[in-house]
Formats: sequence, C-alpha cells, structure tokens
Amino acid sequence: MHKHMLISSAIFACGVMLGLLTATHSMAFDKEDGLKAVTLEYPPYEFADQGEPSGLAVEIVKEAIKRTGVNTIHFEFHPWNWAVSMTKSGKADMLFNAGRDREREQWGHYVDSVLVLQQYYLFKSKDDTTTINANYSNVHGKSIAVRLGYLYGNGAFKRALSRQFKKVVYSYSTEQSVNLLLKRRVDFFVGDYTPVIHYLREKDLLSDIDIVKQSESSSNFNVLTWPTYIIFSKKNVSRGYVDEVHNALEEMKLDGTYNSILETFGYPYQTYKPD
Repeated sequence: MHKHMLISSAIFACGVMLGLLTATHSMAFDKEDGLKAVTLEYPPYEFADQGEPSGLAVEIVKEAIKRTGVNTIHFEFHPWNWAVSMTKSGKADMLFNAGRDREREQWGHYVDSVLVLQQYYLFKSKDDTTTINANYSNVHGKSIAVRLGYLYGNGAFKRALSRQFKKVVYSYSTEQSVNLLLKRRVDFFVGDYTPVIHYLREKDLLSDIDIVKQSESSSNFNVLTWPTYIIFSKKNVSRGYVDEVHNALEEMKLDGTYNSILETFGYPYQTYKPD
C-alpha cells in the first residue's frame, strides 16, 4: 500500500513537472522565428504602403523589437475587434496601438512604456456653429459616431456617451465616421487628431469639416488624451521578454530615436520621461 502511494505520488509529481515545462515552453517563442503582430490599418500610425507595413507606430515597434534580438516581425492589419481577439487567443503574439483596460490585462502582458499618445477631438460640419460645454450639458438631442471596440477611458466623455448624447452610432473607420457626418446621419464624430487630419487632407475635405470648440474657452475641444501601448499574448510570450521590449522602448526615447521617427511622419514632437 505504502509502495503504491509512493509510485502514485511520483507519477503525480512527474505530471506536474511536465505540465509546468509545457506551460513554460508555450510562452517561449523562438527569436529566430520572429513575432506575429496585429493591429488595425490606421494611417499614419500603421498602414500598408504598396503591400509593405509602414507608419510611425510600425517603425517604433520594429526598432524596439529589433533591439531585443528579434529581426523578423510578421505584420497583419485587421478590423480592431478581430485583432484584439487574435492576440487574446494566441493566434497572434502581439497587438499594438492598444489602450489599457483591466479585461485586456487578464490575457495580455502590457509593455509599460507609452507607444503613442493620442489626442481625441470632436469633429463637426464646417457650417455647424455648435459649441459644447465642458460638462457636456448641452449635447442632449445630439448624435455622435464613435469607433467600434474603442475604450475612450473612464472620464466625462465616456459618461456623456452613455448618459447625455441622444444617439451613439458605431463606426468601423475614419472614412465611415466622416461619411456619416457629411451625410448628416450624425452631428459629430470623435477621432484621434492625427489620423483624422491625415485622412481629411488626403481626401481634400479640410474645408468641409472642423473641430468642435469648447463653449467656455472657444478652444478646440480635446475630449480625451489617450496613451496606447504594445500588448503581448500571455499564451505565447513571457513577462521576461516583455520587459526586454520595455527597456528597448525606453532606450529609444532617451537616445532620440523615438522622436526622430515621430518627426519623419510629421507627428508632433513629444518629450517623455522614462516610465
């Protein structure tokens, strides 16, 4: 009986060790094979240029990963919710230009260094003279387009979406948000300044669409400042490697490489202290 118990314990212990080794192996990707990175197509941050991945976020990611000894990244562009799902399930190794929230922290390792600092504004038709109060008290009866799958923080704007705007319409792209506005199906849309202005300039629409002003100050109404990050699937990548990427990204900010990439794409210069 005692001998049988010892054998059973030994088998159980071996099973536990095998399970631990398997779990460890599942998180240890081969640096020689590279990484699979997914995100949405969102110029000038990330987009395909004649079939090749380009954009300021793509170049920042490529340089940071290269500094960890990984020379190959397979980039794919998908609808945002699809890209999130692929990383959560382990079908992709990393998602980038992603906001931070608790649900994503359950399945992903965040690189604790900001990738891009986005500035969100409300946009309206040029002939619309509407201004909005800082507390959104005058948006009852107004409709707005927002991007499907985006988080928009936990502040006044997020609360206004659920409590104060009359109607919220979900959009899949900047193009769709702009079309909803121009066709008068919504009064406003919310968008990150850099990609929206990039799109409007490209489509010669800067004379048709304007930024909503804040009633109290007559300044452009910045509804949200939103840092985005790189996030790795816990199914594929260890915390140790994520720390390597963090250190590489911080190094880029200190040595000037980060801001050099921003300037190449015409993005406003940003000064960062190490996170």
